[in-house]
Amino acid sequence: MAISSDDLLEAMRVATDLLAEFDPRDLDGCEAAQQFLALDQVAGRITALAARRLPVVEADGWWATDGSRTVASWVSSAGRMTYGRAASLVRLGRAFQGALPLTAAAASAGTVPFDHAQALARHAPTSDIRKEALAAPASECGEEFLVEHAEQLGADPFARLVARWAAAADPESDERGYRKATDREFVGLSETTGGFHLKGFLTTNHGATLRAALDAVMTPPTPDDTRTTQQRRAQALADVARLTLDQGLVGSGAAVRPHLTCIVDWESLQRALHRTGAAGSSASGPFGFRLEPIADEERFAVGEIPGAGPIPQHVLARLACDSEITRVVFGPQSQVINVGRAERTFSGPRRRAIIARDGTCRYPDCSAPPSLGELHHVDHWVRDLGDTDANRGILLCWYHHALVHRLGIEIGRSPTGRWTFTTRYGSDLARAA
Repeated sequence: MAISSDDLLEAMRVATDLLAEFDPRDLDGCEAAQQFLALDQVAGRITALAARRLPVVEADGWWATDGSRTVASWVSSAGRMTYGRAASLVRLGRAFQGALPLTAAAASAGTVPFDHAQALARHAPTSDIRKEALAAPASECGEEFLVEHAEQLGADPFARLVARWAAAADPESDERGYRKATDREFVGLSETTGGFHLKGFLTTNHGATLRAALDAVMTPPTPDDTRTTQQRRAQALADVARLTLDQGLVGSGAAVRPHLTCIVDWESLQRALHRTGAAGSSASGPFGFRLEPIADEERFAVGEIPGAGPIPQHVLARLACDSEITRVVFGPQSQVINVGRAERTFSGPRRRAIIARDGTCRYPDCSAPPSLGELHHVDHWVRDLGDTDANRGILLCWYHHALVHRLGIEIGRSPTGRWTFTTRYGSDLARAA
């Protein structure tokens, strides 16, 4: 008596229920590992078998009766899965039925892993020329050739092989794809509440270049760095921008290399550097700060980056710590009366001496190189009337320099000459070497 597919599915459900009742904690490590591999292979085979049924579902058309616009939308809704996974399964099913019959059989039999089958469906049958190449015999690197390698290679090596095969089989398709991707390329940077919103799309090579640059400046996090990888990547993007500006890598046509400009009145700069008006200071008002009458209502007595808006006091203090400061004197109607001389703190031999002495960021457990940092005045330049003495300067990476100013961390020397870091509450951070 023939067994129907429904009977087989019911038997599979029963077997699965029995496996679910088994407690894996009763296994030893070796047994658990073997069962994991066996179950994972079975799961891949079952998913491949499920994908092979989707072209039949699509051809019938009844899936549209519930209002779904595409078969992928129906799969996503009925299968309670993400649309991306549903679309991937539909694409795989179409490829199995069309250009990849050998792959379908091998994936169903379990000789080709499911991920390998997906890689083939994603890259191989993507143009008429590539479909023709798949139909060629193994000696001409057709589908049989790819299946043989799928049975032998790991996931990443096989994905690279398929991508290279596709590029060799129909290079013009990649050219067309790249041109389309180039037309889609954009970066949007728009000001929003509390900062900037960044979005965009890059071609493969531009995206890989940016990722490599970000990875290069993402130094290992210190033990007390609780930022997520995405948060550290955001810092890395800002670091790459600073490197470009600080090193003058944008050409020499301008009289002065482009850089960040901050406009601030003298009183606001003094308040930021002395941290008057901060919580716990002597300033009045319900929140420890009282707005003072000002002459220029448009400026409103805050530090401001032109085109971006006001910045917090700790950011202003950090910028003033290691920056070129130019005095510009305005008259009552904001006319320019006098422009002073730019002077850079810790310049020339003193800067080189501090970098040579410290080598890396001196914040506890940080090893960021000098190219990713700034020089900080241990005795604050204005607040403490600190001198630009190399013995009183310290190398900090951009992230920890901002942290020191934001949290009011004080830096000093121990009797043995080591740098010490103390919080505003008097507790000591781990000493830097």
